[in-house]
Amino acid sequence: MSCVRKELQQTIEEKLIENILLELDEDNTDSNDEQEEEQEEISEFFMLSLLALNEVRYLEPRIYNIAKSQHWYNNILPSYDDGRFKKIMRMFPESFKELVKLLNIHPIFQSNHITQQAPVELQLAVFLRRLGSKESIFSICSRYGIAEGTVILYCKRIMKAIISNKAKFIKWPTDERSREFVHAGFEAIGGIEDIIGAIDGTYFILQNAPQKEKYLYFTRKKRYALHYQGIVDHRGIFISYDIGWPGSVHDAKVYHNSYFYANRSTLIKGNDFLIGDSAYPLSPFLIKPFSKPNENQAEFNRIFSSHRIVVEHSFGRIKNRFAGIGDITVKKISTAINMIDCSIILHNFLELHNDAWEDYENNDDDSNEDNEDNNFDNVSDENLKRAGEAKRNWIMRKLFML
Repeated sequence: MSCVRKELQQTIEEKLIENILLELDEDNTDSNDEQEEEQEEISEFFMLSLLALNEVRYLEPRIYNIAKSQHWYNNILPSYDDGRFKKIMRMFPESFKELVKLLNIHPIFQSNHITQQAPVELQLAVFLRRLGSKESIFSICSRYGIAEGTVILYCKRIMKAIISNKAKFIKWPTDERSREFVHAGFEAIGGIEDIIGAIDGTYFILQNAPQKEKYLYFTRKKRYALHYQGIVDHRGIFISYDIGWPGSVHDAKVYHNSYFYANRSTLIKGNDFLIGDSAYPLSPFLIKPFSKPNENQAEFNRIFSSHRIVVEHSFGRIKNRFAGIGDITVKKISTAINMIDCSIILHNFLELHNDAWEDYENNDDDSNEDNEDNNFDNVSDENLKRAGEAKRNWIMRKLFML
């Protein structure tokens, strides 16, 4: 390959990487004709570059090296303000850099092949575009000038690396110090003591029907979906979750088969309890609102709701930050589950790094809240319910000093 062609390839590839962050704000009212003409010129150059680069790739394998990775860090990242970067990558630049450091050490990126992998930051950027937007894989291919298989490969690598860090960011508050921290956080919201978490369920919509037993994934809202149950602390940080149940399954069944329920004897300490909506069974370790409340009970329900709403807010932030999981288009259910896993882990990672996502509305149309009473058959559930009623009355009396 001639020096001129190598130079052309390097220039084009740098432009392709740079294009990760080159998006015009469609709602920008300050744009003028000169800016529009400049963008048209950039788009035309980009498309011509793709054609030229595709021709080059047939002649010589594509090689990435440390210098290009450093070019991306040193020259491209600093050229965008924090707000614009976050709009595109769904996080601030500093969070992106920290995430790259975290993922970079995973063995999946330590290639022994002659041809080096693309830089982790480029693979992560492609994945974040997949997770953070509703663009099709074909659109992402066009944007980055890579094949569909390459997009899928990058996403698989990044998902595997992120999920390997799950235990670092999904933690139940078991020690005394962390329990007191969560108790104090919930109590500061509305005065109820000893809350260890807020629990709720939601749907993640599937655009295409699963290949096997698709009727199980069909919800009462007439959409295919995956059921997700999450438990958060007072900050909206997830401390436990279960994902993978078909959308037709009721909250109570997911709850009874959840990690929390199987391990409740070790997770619940002292007077700790969860707060949930009416879809969940009442017990000493899960309190829900009164049904058909009197005056005092109605006031209790109002205060109770102010504590419980933190979990709904968390769902809203995740779905708005990572729009790709709002309407998932994948061939395998396992891929959808991995995408949701990653979104929850990233949510905790970013919130713990003070990189919150506030641009959302709390109108989760996919909430699977159900106001039906649950009739459980076995005696132990009835005993738990009676004990839960006694504890709820005790909490109300303590709250109102009755």
